[in-house]
Amino acid sequence: MCCDQYGSDHYFTGIAAFEMEYGHWVEEQHKQISELRKALQAHITDIELRILVENGLNHYNNLFRMKADAAKADVFYLISGKWRTSVERFFQWIGGFRPSELLNVLMSQLEPLTDQQLADVCNLRQSSQQAEDALTQGIDKLQQTLSQSIAVDVMGVGGYGQMADDMEKLEALEGFVNQADHLRQQTLQHMSRILTMRQAARGLLALGEYFHRLRALSSLWAACPREPT
Repeated sequence: MCCDQYGSDHYFTGIAAFEMEYGHWVEEQHKQISELRKALQAHITDIELRILVENGLNHYNNLFRMKADAAKADVFYLISGKWRTSVERFFQWIGGFRPSELLNVLMSQLEPLTDQQLADVCNLRQSSQQAEDALTQGIDKLQQTLSQSIAVDVMGVGGYGQMADDMEKLEALEGFVNQADHLRQQTLQHMSRILTMRQAARGLLALGEYFHRLRALSSLWAACPREPT
């Protein structure tokens, strides 16, 4: 991200656009949750359900696209989770949800599953956890490298050349966020292929309800009166 006037303008334009888009995204998710709930209660055909499931998956794909654009403006904005509620930030992992944990949430909502489905979900969860661990280790390594580099700067050894190197290291964060979102996207896609169409619809409904409850809990927490200090 540039540090000149153009870079500053690009930052505010990019983040403002994301915040507006994300607000619309949440509103649309509420509508989709309502449509899925009504459809499942009405016992519509799998063909009709497929349209709703595909719309739901595309909706998450749109979120990942929006985040990729926002990361170009300020990747720290995404990692800090300022675009989400306080309770959602408590569960934040590299700019979003941890796929393996949400698989655990969904499992209880999708029973009964066949033996083959259980095996496939377990394999998906294991591969997701391995990818998560690799990304977490990469972030930790980057943080350690930067800390050591900045310590050298404090001693006055590196100078401005060292600071330029530090800036290049920070740019690697955008790649980590994009990789994490790619993992989230792939996990959702693989999960939808493992499940029947009706199960996939129930899964998307449960996922939407989960995020809705996190936001609702955050609103209740914010409204809760505090003891004066």
